[in-house]
Amino acid sequence: MVFISGLTYDEAFKMPHWLSLPVELWLHILSFQIRLRDLGELCLTCSQLLSITRPVLYHHLTLVAERHLHANLAVADTFALLADDHLARSVRELTLDSRSTSEAYYRNPGLVHVSSLRNMTQLKRVTIMGDISRHAGTETIAQFIKILHDLHLDELRFPVHGVRGFILAIKPAQLVQLANPKRIECNVGVDYNGLLASSFLTLLAAAPPSLTSLSLIAPKLYSDCPMHKFFALRFPHLRSLALVSTLDQGSSCPPGFTVFLSAHRTTLEDIHLGWNSVTPTSGPAALVLDDASALHPDFLPNLQTFRGDCRNVEMMARARMRCLSTLRDLAVGSAAQGDGATIADVRAMLGALEAAGHLPALRHLDFELFDWRTVERAFVPEFVRRLGALCGPTLEVWRGLLPFTAAWPMDAFAAFPRLRAIRLPQDSTSLRTVMALDQTYEATDVLQCLHSLARNCTELREVVVAARRRRDDVCWKIDRHSGLDIALRRVDLDWNPRLV
Repeated sequence: MVFISGLTYDEAFKMPHWLSLPVELWLHILSFQIRLRDLGELCLTCSQLLSITRPVLYHHLTLVAERHLHANLAVADTFALLADDHLARSVRELTLDSRSTSEAYYRNPGLVHVSSLRNMTQLKRVTIMGDISRHAGTETIAQFIKILHDLHLDELRFPVHGVRGFILAIKPAQLVQLANPKRIECNVGVDYNGLLASSFLTLLAAAPPSLTSLSLIAPKLYSDCPMHKFFALRFPHLRSLALVSTLDQGSSCPPGFTVFLSAHRTTLEDIHLGWNSVTPTSGPAALVLDDASALHPDFLPNLQTFRGDCRNVEMMARARMRCLSTLRDLAVGSAAQGDGATIADVRAMLGALEAAGHLPALRHLDFELFDWRTVERAFVPEFVRRLGALCGPTLEVWRGLLPFTAAWPMDAFAAFPRLRAIRLPQDSTSLRTVMALDQTYEATDVLQCLHSLARNCTELREVVVAARRRRDDVCWKIDRHSGLDIALRRVDLDWNPRLV
């Protein structure tokens, strides 16, 4: 008799095969967050798993017209697969990316495929990047827009500039048809003659009362730009608002903005008065409230999430806005420039928050405040301790970037007993230390810092070391055993470096 792993051959043969699991159980397993690469490899194992896994893989479908400066010939094969109604009905989120950096972009396949889109009856979210209408005729575009309208999408996104050719080719009546999703995101990009801004305004002005989320990224929001007319619009059920100016340097409060914000003060729960990061061609920018904003304790009573310049948070605290006591997610940046300007603004913000009380409901904190020059590194201990007094007992995720050095006030992190995830750093010195794991003494220093953090934050489970490119991020998982025994595991973040 042959024995296999302690079992006889007959006993092993009679054991249930993993393919004998019910489809419902497989679908439950696949419902967990699994990397797309792993789902694709699972599809290749056998025909049984292909039939189960491929519909899950197609829940989030991205079609890219160009790869590595060459036409993506796989697009045609994908459209052929989507001729299958069952597979097409699996698509919940569709991204059409027609951006090109090749001089032979005209060879790239078209991404407007009406027959495939018509089969996607369960489609909820659509993202459009680039001029997807390049190879489509007028009638085809009209059918494409009519199908999107009839789907009653949850979300429609134009997140990057480059959709000019597609949007300007659409008639005003067709823009109105595109306006019925619950969430809309528009990126105007560079718009010298204002035509794209005017088209997006036509779309937004037609948005029905069901619109709950709006994101607008524009070069300018002032009276010399058509986009300033946006502030005359009203959305009765707007809960989430993101406004980002990409060219106006420094801080600003566009005319009409405070009136617009006041008109939506009772419904807004999520506000992003964004800043754009410093680039080689522009400085930081932010929308900053002014004295005319007339903030008062009952302003924005339902606010749960706020992202903006630290001076906005200071003004909210000085106005004793009660929403600060229920705020769950806070992200702060700074458009201040010049030596010491950022630290002065941050100290003013912290002082105003301390005078107003504390942040008893805050769960997530994100900050992008410093380039961490030497003078700013000296501010780290004070910064951490004051934050600990403000939100330490409730904070769970720290996404802000701090220099990863031995000068860290590790003991101060004992004020964050519920902290389970932290993201570190971005400065080149720290990053070189963390990434040079082949140098034993440097790796030891890093591990000692992580162990110290884990001992002070008893709930800490994950530390992400941020690189300038996300794919170079390093993630450490913290496994806790009996007593004070702590084990560190370095894990592959792949394409999805999200905090737990």
